[in-house]
Amino acid sequence: MWKKISKYYSPFVDVLSFTLLVLTAIYVLLQYGQLPDEIPQHFNASGEPDAWGGKGLLIGLLILYGFILIQVFVLNYFLFIKQDAKEALHFVNFPTIKKEELTEEQVQLIKQNTVRMMAMINLFMSIMFSWILFGMIQTAVEQANGLSSGFMFFIFLTIVVTFYYVWKTYRVAKGKI
Repeated sequence: MWKKISKYYSPFVDVLSFTLLVLTAIYVLLQYGQLPDEIPQHFNASGEPDAWGGKGLLIGLLILYGFILIQVFVLNYFLFIKQDAKEALHFVNFPTIKKEELTEEQVQLIKQNTVRMMAMINLFMSIMFSWILFGMIQTAVEQANGLSSGFMFFIFLTIVVTFYYVWKTYRVAKGKI
């Protein structure tokens, strides 16, 4: 499995994503008993808490985090990496491009870009969930006053990276690379 993944991107990306999940889960579980009954549940664009609620949300977010991380990894591996390149293109939508007219080289590059994009999205999503859960706990125990201002920049960076891979894939499909 790791050998197939390493053809497209470093397996370290997936290891880092899952390591963040495990470390975040350990942190949440260790801190859970020490938290007040009400913790921040939502943050505004400035990173300041603007809604408070029960601490059970932490467990729900942790479960959602793990579920999404595993689902994106499985989707990436079984639908893109393990599949034949032409078959994998059935899962990629190009509104104005006829997939059957793509060359084998284009198909391989599109597959490669898609797999890398999914892995990066998974890593960025993992960082975001960890950042949010950590910020919720730190704010609840009055060690911080919300998420740092860097969080919005990180969201912007995630969007830019995603658009970069979409743009790169579109250029390949149009024959510009």
